[in-house]
Amino acid sequence: MEGIACSGSAETLEYLHRHLDNHFRVLHERRKVLQPAAPVFALEHDLSGADFELLLAAVRGAVAQGLPAHCRVWWLPFVVYAAEIGYNYAGGEYWPLFAQKTPGWESSPGWNVSSNRDRIKRWFKKFSAEYGGAEPKGSFAENFNIIAWPITHAVMPAYLQRQLAQLLFESRAVLTTELLSDPRALGACLASRTVGYSERFQIFCANQSLLGQVAAALLSGDGEESPYLVHSALVRLVDDLSSERQSRTWLTRAKRSADLARSSGFRSNSSGLRATERAKRLAVITDPKLLLRRENGGWRPYMELPDLTPLQVRQKQVDQELRSLRPRVEGHRGPLPRGKLVYLDKVPLSAWPRPEVPLIQLERGSSVVNSLIAENCFISQGPWWVFRKQSGGLALEVKGKFLRPGHEYCLVGWIESDPPALPWVAKTTVLADGVHAFDLKMPQILRETDIAQLVAAGLSVVSDVSIRPAGLVPGSWDGEGAVDWLAGEPAMLAVRAARAVDKIVVTVDHGTPFVLDWPAGKSELIFALENLAVGTHEVDVSVLTPATGASLVSGSLVVTIRDPHTTLEEATKGSGIRLFAAPARPKLTELWDGLSSLSIAGPLDLTAELMIVLRDDAGKELAQHRQVISLPFSDGAWKKFAEQQLRKGKLLGSYDEAESCEVSVSRGGVGFASLICERGFHPLRWVLTKRRDGGHEARLIDRTDRDGTQVQLFPVEAPLTGEERDSRGPIAIPASGGMLQATSGNATAAIILPPDPNRLRQRPNDRPVVQCASLSLSEVQRLIHGHCRWLDANLPADPFARRQQEQALNAIATALVSLVAGSRWARLERKRVPVGNCKAPDVLDEMQELVGEAPTQRAVAQQIAGHLWQWLDSPAALSEGFANAIAPIAAANGIDDPHTAADFLLRLASRPGSLASWDKTERDRLLNCVLRSPVLIRAARFAVLGTEDLRDISDESIAGGHR
Repeated sequence: MEGIACSGSAETLEYLHRHLDNHFRVLHERRKVLQPAAPVFALEHDLSGADFELLLAAVRGAVAQGLPAHCRVWWLPFVVYAAEIGYNYAGGEYWPLFAQKTPGWESSPGWNVSSNRDRIKRWFKKFSAEYGGAEPKGSFAENFNIIAWPITHAVMPAYLQRQLAQLLFESRAVLTTELLSDPRALGACLASRTVGYSERFQIFCANQSLLGQVAAALLSGDGEESPYLVHSALVRLVDDLSSERQSRTWLTRAKRSADLARSSGFRSNSSGLRATERAKRLAVITDPKLLLRRENGGWRPYMELPDLTPLQVRQKQVDQELRSLRPRVEGHRGPLPRGKLVYLDKVPLSAWPRPEVPLIQLERGSSVVNSLIAENCFISQGPWWVFRKQSGGLALEVKGKFLRPGHEYCLVGWIESDPPALPWVAKTTVLADGVHAFDLKMPQILRETDIAQLVAAGLSVVSDVSIRPAGLVPGSWDGEGAVDWLAGEPAMLAVRAARAVDKIVVTVDHGTPFVLDWPAGKSELIFALENLAVGTHEVDVSVLTPATGASLVSGSLVVTIRDPHTTLEEATKGSGIRLFAAPARPKLTELWDGLSSLSIAGPLDLTAELMIVLRDDAGKELAQHRQVISLPFSDGAWKKFAEQQLRKGKLLGSYDEAESCEVSVSRGGVGFASLICERGFHPLRWVLTKRRDGGHEARLIDRTDRDGTQVQLFPVEAPLTGEERDSRGPIAIPASGGMLQATSGNATAAIILPPDPNRLRQRPNDRPVVQCASLSLSEVQRLIHGHCRWLDANLPADPFARRQQEQALNAIATALVSLVAGSRWARLERKRVPVGNCKAPDVLDEMQELVGEAPTQRAVAQQIAGHLWQWLDSPAALSEGFANAIAPIAAANGIDDPHTAADFLLRLASRPGSLASWDKTERDRLLNCVLRSPVLIRAARFAVLGTEDLRDISDESIAGGHR
């Protein structure tokens, strides 16, 4: 470098640019010939220590001078510099870190920060075009379209490296030479296993090709050159990963497993499929389960909603849509609530699922997500389904359709299917359309003709021979014909015979059979199935008798080898303590707002320490709370704890600043379990802080890389009237609270603002005012979306904020009902509002009178009035009962399905904002029905307010009884 001008000069930048240009072009030529071609990363600059220091000084010097045109010509050093900043990125805000490392970035002469951010993006795109550079992909790239470039070219930011080492370690059981030689397949496999990892790491892993290339490089043999990363960058990554003991251990053991896979030359012998093709066979892992429950004199089918977390990490969009859209389940009346698929639950079926219709779909879901769900959610094929009866009025599905002598089953089949004509097959009642059902009380001894009839119906009989899992306890076993193991676990089976056996013949997936000799004098033979690929396999076992050599086919066993994803249960497992949550990995807001459930299993009547820790985006502890609890700790106990402890003291004061919460429970000598809940990585986020004068202010964290972010303040007094605010500085919060909404492109963030409690005490009778235009479809739509704005806004850790939100929501809902239901009903709504300390008048009888005047309308009102007490504490009973009541007038006004009518009308009358996510065409059709016949919304409002008023009366009676 002798003779080169001082740092920051154009000559220095020119020297560095030419050097980097030559290096990256050579690297690009090498990567192009790989199959598939691999990208080049700016972090692979391979500069010596002296040249790297020179680059830092030159770039900083050029920025301090205002980045003049003669310096901008030599742009490669700036790309490398930005990627280096990305390598040190800690997951918070990129540009403040850039400004901290680059003096003058925000204050150089003639400087425009926004245009220079765009310039950096253009340089990265130019790097991609000229040198085959990596391109950002996925939701992160869509939401952060500038900083995604330097962070992608950092290969693996330092704050994600520990999680990558852990992922490689936990995936070591499924490594094969196929995966190690195909970065795309390796990336897809690893990305599907990130359940339980941080959201930010999952965002990184959504770029599967990048993940696969980095992983393949890290798993290369010691001393080997990786074709996917230059040696200096690879050594740097390994050194940084090895600086922490646990990460070093994880990486070492993962590399050892990769070396073993290469040396053994292992390849799947089951099908010869590529890893990406085998992944498509994993549908059984995300299949829902069927069960029957004895109800109302018949068998009611239920579907256990599947755990779709493997799909959520394969497509980040899946997680977003599962949480925000309403699912429809084939055979279930009406849509389920938004986010229902995130919470594992059972749903009743009123009709048997039709095979030609996707089992689960999301309303207004993207074709990509709905196709992925449809391809990975199936029930077993008909025409018959077998359910083994259990105690307590339950019957669980037997996937393999096996029947065992002496046991009782329920047989469900399509209505046109004829059951086996056997004396112990009796018709029973199934509470679902499209199928009929039969009770099977299997005799202890079956005749050959009996077996023949069962086999003709597609059923299998287990009599003299039984097959079961042996050795290590499997992940699941239905007791008949389906068993699951995790990859890496030995798949061991035991065959037991009641008669003399000579040999058995085993066939896997209809491949080449292999013969095993039966051990002399033994009644059982145990054998292992090795090298089964991840997926579902059919294992057929034939028993050969010594007398005739004839084959007695016992049927098949369905063996599933599961990719051992880190589920929440596995991730939080202690030796004697387990922590369970629904959804499996709740967000911080879900935990705080009571939208998730949590329970802790452990030894009975033992105490343990429960600890809650809040941390900021850098992992720094903000606040903690410790408490001794008794095990087991139920979901109800958690909810009580959350109400009493999460919203007080230091936890309350630190919640708005916190990015994550760690819930842990421990007991010395027993075990330890923990759960980390993140707020989520959002393009826009509000942070509330308390000023010294006692008031609050809000600050917007804007990571969108865009100018022109719009901010509106909606005061509680006028909840639909937005007032513009400046997004760049702190915003003072009105004494009465309100709601702030920020919008940038497709990104939005809204938060309910905490009021001054003194203001509420001084003016208790203040009520929100909602101004409405004349009645029209567009005006009702405006009110629905305005209600949704308040309904979806985040709540801070402030009890008064929730009160103000409810006031605004009730005011908007009341305004909508008053507008549609007519002037007489509007006067009734105003009459219900209490004044001062006076109790609101009882208007139940008046409401019933105002529902409608026609005989059918009065009959509907009478039926509603007669059932209000039965609906008090059961939303399901309210929905079902109201559907029955509303059916005559709903059908007369164009809504044929009473359950759809009930769902829509009850929402419109209480939480109209929840209708914003409905299909627009369907929503507008139903709204037009209501506008033509307001009796529909009056009936729904009567049901909603009637149950609320009676519930208040009941609560007052209970409270009075305790005084």
